[in-house]
Amino acid sequence: MSSIGEKLQAARARRGLTLDQVSSSTRISLKYLAALENDDRACFPAAFFYKSFVHQYARYLEVDEIAISALLDPMLAAEAPPALPGQGESPGDLTRRLTPMPRPGDARSAGRRKLAGSFVSFVLVLGACSGLYSWWRDARGAGVFAWNERPAQAVAPARAARPAPAAAAPKTPVATAPVPADVVQTPAAPAAPAPASRLSLNLAATEATWLSVSSDGKPVFSGLLQPNETKALAAAERAKVIVGNAGGLSVEWNGRALGALGRRGQVRVITFTTDGYQVQDNGARADARPPDSTE
Repeated sequence: MSSIGEKLQAARARRGLTLDQVSSSTRISLKYLAALENDDRACFPAAFFYKSFVHQYARYLEVDEIAISALLDPMLAAEAPPALPGQGESPGDLTRRLTPMPRPGDARSAGRRKLAGSFVSFVLVLGACSGLYSWWRDARGAGVFAWNERPAQAVAPARAARPAPAAAAPKTPVATAPVPADVVQTPAAPAAPAPASRLSLNLAATEATWLSVSSDGKPVFSGLLQPNETKALAAAERAKVIVGNAGGLSVEWNGRALGALGRRGQVRVITFTTDGYQVQDNGARADARPPDSTE
């Protein structure tokens, strides 16, 4: 059975076309056309782009796309879509991945620093004990000498009577407003964590296409997307895409290839959510699309 690349190459040969002619008409670079005919999937950044270029090349050569899909879909079905950042990792795995492993030299250096600190502490304690003992010995000797020199009949002078301390004024309690019985004091609620990304989009231009993209109401990109250029987008709840050439843009929503969402040169506004998407012509009524609907 012929492969996808062999079928495309045979169809091009039957029509007497060169790769330069195909590249000029389809705006697909010679590098990707040669990779398609050689079944070199490693040349493409993701399976979504490989599938998009295969279908575009097959349509140009008027090859039966049903036969191409019969070979392409089983091959790509075994590959899981790429996970979003942070998915599939437990908090423990993430902590271990982000914590740098200690080097062997670091452990030895830490042990030396700990030993040196213990030695310095021991020397300081020993010096303090020696000074305390010397002071106690000198003070004891001075005390005995003064007692022997004291006259036998000396009478200790009477101590002066200390004045009685004045009575402290009683503190006036600070009045506090009573809390009503029906008022329940509750602690402030903790701040809610930032929502994780649950919506992903991959956009690939097959022709020069103007785009304006926003994620959860915040602008992300606005400008001209050249052929074979791609854009990836992640959002928590909603993403909005305004495209000036709907037929020149291939879309993948949450790992599912939707292809082009309009005709060549058509201006459309597409709103994506986690449950589906809506397609709207410029100034026209919105057309809701469930996840399994086709254009």
